Amino acid sequence: MADTLDQDVQALKEWLGSAWRFLADPSSTRFERQELRNYMREADAALRSGLQKIAARERDRQDRYGGELPHFRVLNSGK
Repeated sequence: MADTLDQDVQALKEWLGSAWRFLADPSSTRFERQELRNYMREADAALRSGLQKIAARERDRQDRYGGELPHFRVLNSGK
């Protein structure tokens, strides 16, 4: 579930970025911009929800490890 949530949040961020670029396009009609802003509000709400879930997941993970995440080092074999 964590990977799906992270992917959804990333997709929403990318979609909102492209939506903002579309809004700046002078060739788009007033109706298209209004419809896009409506979709953007929904996407923003979904993004906020996803970010809150990720924050809660991180808080739970920190609580599980006594407030601090363990520090792991990846060792390179030198090959």
